[in-house]
Amino acid sequence: MNVFEYYAQNPEPANVFDQAMTSFSSAEIAAVMASYDFSSIRRLVDVAGGQGSFLTTILKANPQMEGILFDLPEVIERAKPQIAQEAVVDRCQLVAGSFFQSVPAGADAYLLKHIIHDWDDERSIAILKNCCTAMAENGRVLVVEQVIPPGNAPFMGKLLDVNMLVMAPGGKERTEAEYRALFEAVGFELTQIVPTQNFVSVVEGVKR
Repeated sequence: MNVFEYYAQNPEPANVFDQAMTSFSSAEIAAVMASYDFSSIRRLVDVAGGQGSFLTTILKANPQMEGILFDLPEVIERAKPQIAQEAVVDRCQLVAGSFFQSVPAGADAYLLKHIIHDWDDERSIAILKNCCTAMAENGRVLVVEQVIPPGNAPFMGKLLDVNMLVMAPGGKERTEAEYRALFEAVGFELTQIVPTQNFVSVVEGVKR
């Protein structure tokens, strides 16, 4: 079984994984918030957003925004107590499902943080295609990942690439050219890559 199937059947290590991802995300969230302007987004879906720490941070900084936390049913169940304590609970809807089947429709932006790197090109295209189909006209996708720079210099994302090889067979970190190819295969135009003070960047695509 793959790692996500394992977590679905083993709640204790799944909970450890959730906490680890939330902790790991804290520095990334601050860096992304400082670098990318979310203020024009009215409705944001955090696809496979885990415990919702990223989405609730964005909602707190943007009081005009509504958010949807979307993840597998067992993940949403674990997220409910945390979301219930947040001041934005009235603007944060929780929806369970699989991004390989569909994602919540009608939002103008879909956020995928450390999601695409879990999957090979075929399954990454399937996820992005579901986002493209669901979003409003002129909607955008925001992929937060470590984009591998050109050249052979050291970069943290190259170590993460090896980790993905072990943890999620088929998963990998990608270059700008590889993200551009994924986006074009789905119907997105890669409009910008916004670097942050962390290792991650925001890869923005707009629905054509």
